Amino acid sequence: MQELDSKELRKLRKEIDSVQGRFFHLLSITVVVMLVLAAGMVLRLFPRMLWNLESLQTERLYIPQLLCGLLALVALLSWYVLEQRKNLRRTQQQLIKELIGRETAERLAAVDPLTEAYNRRYITRAIASEAARADRHNTKFAFLMIDVDGFKQVNDSLGHLVGDRILREVADLLQRTLRTSDIISRYGGDEFLVLLTDADDQMASGAIKRLQRAVEEWNSKQPIKGYAMSISCGSAVYQSGEDLTAVLAAADQAMYGNKCVAVANC
Repeated sequence: MQELDSKELRKLRKEIDSVQGRFFHLLSITVVVMLVLAAGMVLRLFPRMLWNLESLQTERLYIPQLLCGLLALVALLSWYVLEQRKNLRRTQQQLIKELIGRETAERLAAVDPLTEAYNRRYITRAIASEAARADRHNTKFAFLMIDVDGFKQVNDSLGHLVGDRILREVADLLQRTLRTSDIISRYGGDEFLVLLTDADDQMASGAIKRLQRAVEEWNSKQPIKGYAMSISCGSAVYQSGEDLTAVLAAADQAMYGNKCVAVANC
């Protein structure tokens, strides 16, 4: 499943990275200041080390004062750095908490709770976005409409719990068989709609063949006794400027045409 990546989530991730960057910036400034103070103290007490100058006449009475002043400055700087680090860490934790909350909310709004595939609402937005991209770049993408054959009879004979398991198995099979860039959704009931990005008719046909082989392999293992999985698939390709509704309808008609052939009752 693709990672959710809305504008709000991208903004939060950017803010978290910015907080981390500010911390490293603060740390680098602290290191530079400490080095400057240390170098200044050394050169004040031992000028010959760098410039080969005569030793400065410094009353021993003032050396403890210089050291105390330097230590006080270092302590003040350390306190400031620690406070800033606490503030930055607190801000980062708040942003991470908000990010997790947003991601959870967006996931709940976009994902079907039974199959953990995307829901119809999400893929509808994804289709519109992909169509706009295809129109801009004159590219293609394809739809796969998939239906579980005889699902009503399965619910009636084996029960709804088994029916739910079958839907989860189909969704898992789609996830394992198709590309990670493809968007898989439960479109309604026992129907799944897949958006194949950057795909033509040949790639769509290849995807259907892979799915059918995966179904055959699944049936050979017989994970659900008394049930043999069967799916009907139809595909259609969107080209720049076409009517999305018509292309979706074509995929749906192709799927039902294949279903009629499979059950031989139309």
